[in-house]
Amino acid sequence: MKKSPAWRAVLDSNVWIDILVFDDPNSRPIRAALEAGTLEALIDARCLKELTYVLDYPQFVRFAVDKAKALATLAQLSRLVEIAPPPEDAPPLPKCKDRDDQKFLELAHATQADWLVSKDRALLKLAKRTARDFGFRIAQPAPFVTSFEAHIEAHIEANAETNAIDV
Repeated sequence: MKKSPAWRAVLDSNVWIDILVFDDPNSRPIRAALEAGTLEALIDARCLKELTYVLDYPQFVRFAVDKAKALATLAQLSRLVEIAPPPEDAPPLPKCKDRDDQKFLELAHATQADWLVSKDRALLKLAKRTARDFGFRIAQPAPFVTSFEAHIEAHIEANAETNAIDV
């Protein structure tokens, strides 16, 4: 059977924290897919800088977060990319009400990611527009996982049908 084509996703800082610190049940399938190579997480220097900063928040002290280990895990589970500025004639991305989250939209668009996985309401409100106008979807972890699992299942079924015909 052929390996399922990897979806490309941008994960916001909250989702990374769920994966790296909290081992959140809604994010476990995302981590498993990253480890299996069926999902590719993209991150750039701006998003990495924010996550590095967030890992130092005082509320994480009680979780005894090993920042170096968390960042090493992030490096294993993601691909650090550089993005070029958009062409001058490119249609402008929608503006996120939370200006700190605009970088996630920009990264998803510039890398032609399939998904932006976020828990941020300001980003989630832009989901229909980005899917329609820019070709990437925005969802919370649980709905993303549902779509991802359906995608994998469809790929498996398609391969099974192809293999049955080849016999």
